Amino acid sequence: MECMQALKTIINKPAFWLLFVTILLNSCSQPIETPPIAEETPSPTQPTFTPSPEEPTAVPQPAAAVVNGEVIPLTWFEREVERFLFAQAAAENGDIDEVAAREIVLNDLVDQFLLAQAAREAGTVISDEDVRERLDALGEAVNLDAWMTAWGYTLEELEESLRLQMLVAYQRDRIAESVPDVVEQVELRQVFAFTEAGANRALLNLNSGADFKDLAYEFSPETGGYLGWVPRGYLLILDVEEAVFNQPVGTYTEIIESEIGYHIVLVINREERPLKPDARLTLARQALNAWLAERRAVSTIEVLVE
Repeated sequence: MECMQALKTIINKPAFWLLFVTILLNSCSQPIETPPIAEETPSPTQPTFTPSPEEPTAVPQPAAAVVNGEVIPLTWFEREVERFLFAQAAAENGDIDEVAAREIVLNDLVDQFLLAQAAREAGTVISDEDVRERLDALGEAVNLDAWMTAWGYTLEELEESLRLQMLVAYQRDRIAESVPDVVEQVELRQVFAFTEAGANRALLNLNSGADFKDLAYEFSPETGGYLGWVPRGYLLILDVEEAVFNQPVGTYTEIIESEIGYHIVLVINREERPLKPDARLTLARQALNAWLAERRAVSTIEVLVE
């Protein structure tokens, strides 16, 4: 089982704005089914978010960053950092300090603006009525006033954030739709050893005629080293992926060393197959990351905060 997990692509830790999308939207087109809070008010044992007092709006408004000429307001950025740190404290996650939090939130906001800009370029318009409908749907699922109090939102702030997230979700879904339904995949089984000596012994046995499946069960009794059908981009260990997609069906690789151990992988079969949901999700996330990297490369992004 541990080998299966090691070879799968790591599901990236959701960015803060993706978490926000999930809470507020649950997708652009799907109804809200799961309330983001279970109680009307925060539990007295949990920290209560208290936003910093807002200063009177100045003209021009100070910026945290400028993305292709569009300003990310400094006050918005600072309050999002506060909310992020509040969420980390509530989750008892002390690994992220304020410096790291500011970097995470700023990068997420830049990504949001890039996605929203692309959505608008594609002709997407989010009307006031669209925002109100989503707010009404959210209000039917949770106590909206309590939620805004808990997270330090005014109604105007929530509407502004929700409008942005709806644009983000639209573009995100467009990118996910670019992942094909049917792709080349290989069916794999591996012998996984934690030591080089174990891997050498396994390879010697295989070369001497040992049955691959039987040997795989000796090393991984729970799963027999079966990895199932995987597309390109799904395996965590790139050397393994490169090897198996160039390995003839019915043959196994040489020993491949990785950070977690030693792999000998048998290619059982190869064919065009529909993607399973978890594989499709992984490839969609990779497509999103690739899109963002390309978009950043051609965008003008001026960061004005540390």
